[in-house]
Amino acid sequence: MSIAPRSFTRDLFAGEIHDDLIFPYPDSLEQRDPAEAAVVARIIRELNALVGDLIRPDQFDEDETIPEPVIQAFARLGLLGISIPKEYGGLGLSTAGYARLFAAVATVDPSLAVLVGVHCGLGGKAIALYGNEAQKARYLPMLARGETLAAYALTEPETGSDAQHIVTSARLNEAGTHWLVSGRKYWIGNGHRAGVLATFAQTPIERDGKIVMRPTAFIIRPDMPGFHVERTFRKLGIKGSTQAELRFDNMEVPIDHVLGEVGKGFKVAVHALNAGRLSLAAGCTLGTRAIIGQFVQYAEERVQFGKPLADFEITQRKMADMAADQYASDSMIGMLTSLMSRPEVDASLEAACAKVFASEMVWRAADEMVQLAGGRGFSKPWPYERQLRDARINRIFEGANEILRLFIALNGVQGPAETLKEIGDALKAPMQNMGILGEFVVGKVKSVLRVGDDATVDTPMHARLQPHRKYFEKHVAELRTATDSAIMAHKKQLIDRQMLVERLSNMAIELYARACVLSRTQRLIRERGLEAIERELHLCDLFCVQSGRRFKENRENLESPQDATRRAIAEDLREAGGGFVPDSVLEVPLDIRKEPVVPMRTPGHAVGIG
Repeated sequence: MSIAPRSFTRDLFAGEIHDDLIFPYPDSLEQRDPAEAAVVARIIRELNALVGDLIRPDQFDEDETIPEPVIQAFARLGLLGISIPKEYGGLGLSTAGYARLFAAVATVDPSLAVLVGVHCGLGGKAIALYGNEAQKARYLPMLARGETLAAYALTEPETGSDAQHIVTSARLNEAGTHWLVSGRKYWIGNGHRAGVLATFAQTPIERDGKIVMRPTAFIIRPDMPGFHVERTFRKLGIKGSTQAELRFDNMEVPIDHVLGEVGKGFKVAVHALNAGRLSLAAGCTLGTRAIIGQFVQYAEERVQFGKPLADFEITQRKMADMAADQYASDSMIGMLTSLMSRPEVDASLEAACAKVFASEMVWRAADEMVQLAGGRGFSKPWPYERQLRDARINRIFEGANEILRLFIALNGVQGPAETLKEIGDALKAPMQNMGILGEFVVGKVKSVLRVGDDATVDTPMHARLQPHRKYFEKHVAELRTATDSAIMAHKKQLIDRQMLVERLSNMAIELYARACVLSRTQRLIRERGLEAIERELHLCDLFCVQSGRRFKENRENLESPQDATRRAIAEDLREAGGGFVPDSVLEVPLDIRKEPVVPMRTPGHAVGIG
């Protein structure tokens, strides 16, 4: 009997704290693998040396493309093989090394990070994880050398990135030699120039004596009959990267190009997306640190009313809040790289938490930088407006944050929901069965009614952190009771109470972030002593207090009376087709298009890098 992988965040919903997954905080890359750390540092130095010469983010933004010489330079540096095992010509970096190097690329230019992330973290990663030996030997070396780019074609116009419900389908031809794949894929990074793509289609399989459709992953190439690049999209930000629409018309895919098992494509998609979420969160986290540096420098140099902006308390509040959040996000990334390296751990919820937290953090930071810079923030040639545009996509990429919040909470409530169902079934039994069920029922009822001790952090923690630890334990218990009350109140309809589910998810994200901060700060105290980490303690204090306040707000409003009012207003708006206040002082007829006009570009090339 296989044992389900453990999850720190998932079990918080059940009121359980798995200390051993979080404490002690993981070793740094330098401590764990000095040789790999040196390789990563060398590549980062060589990458930075290209900035201003070969790498020109402003020009990439204007031209809406990344020139081929840049891609070839990345190949020479090894940046196109960072996730590919050494035996196939890649660098074979650890999760921590990959995250650090990807974050460095993202800070140089987010468009370059998209290109590398799709190539290494999605398309190439899917083949590295699920390809058979023949597939790996054929495709991974060419990807590591940069002979062509990889892409990852999951998203569709009707279903987004919902891998379970994609519309693209595949059927075997009469000879049984090829799958015939038909459908459309949208916003596919590297899609117009990739020579190797991982894609997904519904395929018929037998399940319980019936034929059902389940997603299957495939390796495809643009030279396969039926493969078409329809267009590339013009975008708000990350303009140097290219997102394409692909069309498959009975595309002929050899049967030996199935990636993984037929009908098991959802597993491929989820695991690849976990790596993508780590990459994105790492890029957002280091990007926020870079913005904080800009913010502080600008605030020191810009004088208003006779003194630097940095002297104003409002500016100081913004600095401090950004820094505390960045410390937390950095702590989450360090923890996530460790969790994802442990085969007995399911880190999918932690990856989702990190992605949501970091993507919203970098957006706030970029927005505050524009605000601080005023007219310069809104204008070229200053970099601030481009940073804001580039930051916006992160809340959409790798699963929209709204969907990820549902994913976090609905996965978290599964365990408690099953427990409550067991108790309900037991309590329905006749009195004569109480002798048989008594011990079971009493134990379960105690669990549900929360009789007895709450979960605690058993790992020793410095007295300086004890107040934060106590609130963390208290809030884990509150998440547990909130989860139970939500399940009992709404049962199967809980999935439709998305405002409530969103708040449960927000509570869990705050707890995971706080656990990472406490673990990291505890390690710093142990290694360096209190006096040496005064700055880190300030960051820890501010984040834990503000995180606790956000948690409390979500807990107190879990079943907000305003939710019904919001649903009623939304229904009014839907019936009216928009605004419905008839006596507005701004009563002006508005032309609202039913179908937005989508700009199109004809792709310049469809095969290879060129």
